[in-house]
Amino acid sequence: MDSILVVVAHPDDECIGAGGTIKRHTDQGIPVDIHCMTGNEVRNAELRSACSFLGARNLYLSERDDFAIDMTLRNEIIGAILKTRPKVIITHSLDDYNLNHQQCAKLVFDAVEWASHTTVFDDAHRVDRIYNMEINTMIPHPHVHVNISDTYPIALHALKEHKSQIQKIDSFYEKLYDARTRLRGIQAKCDRAEAFTITLPEHAGPFYKENSVESLL
Repeated sequence: MDSILVVVAHPDDECIGAGGTIKRHTDQGIPVDIHCMTGNEVRNAELRSACSFLGARNLYLSERDDFAIDMTLRNEIIGAILKTRPKVIITHSLDDYNLNHQQCAKLVFDAVEWASHTTVFDDAHRVDRIYNMEINTMIPHPHVHVNISDTYPIALHALKEHKSQIQKIDSFYEKLYDARTRLRGIQAKCDRAEAFTITLPEHAGPFYKENSVESLL
């Protein structure tokens, strides 16, 4: 069965950027796995609780400081791709103001390329496309809106499980998620929505016959 892999920089990013979308797909029986690059005992416990409400299949955790995101983590993402073999990946946007979110997106792009190399991995896997979500920074020109009208309440409940972060900033993320999903819902002609841009993987070389087509239509 086709599956989705969500790769985020920090616990709570999965809810703020794609909570309703994750729940919408798990409700349809589509497996969703989540890989988080940073965390600690408290935040990982909150992430487990949040992801149980979202219905995630597998959760890949880390014990790493919020800012300890660099190129050495690429192989972890490659490992998650080869384990879960997703059709699509959801991750951050390069336009996000948060440098850690930008770095996460870059690592995902690079990992997607390397995971597909049949000359490197006997079990190489090709990801079809990447969906880039919005956290604090609004995407100026989304490619797609996902209707989360039915799953918003559960997504909000999951977000509230990240108590250590919610308490620090006077429920800012709850208010942001409420306002942003309502705005995206207006744009999508539904009650609530989440917005994404789409990035096509940059597969190059002679290894990808899937890039060869007979027609553009």
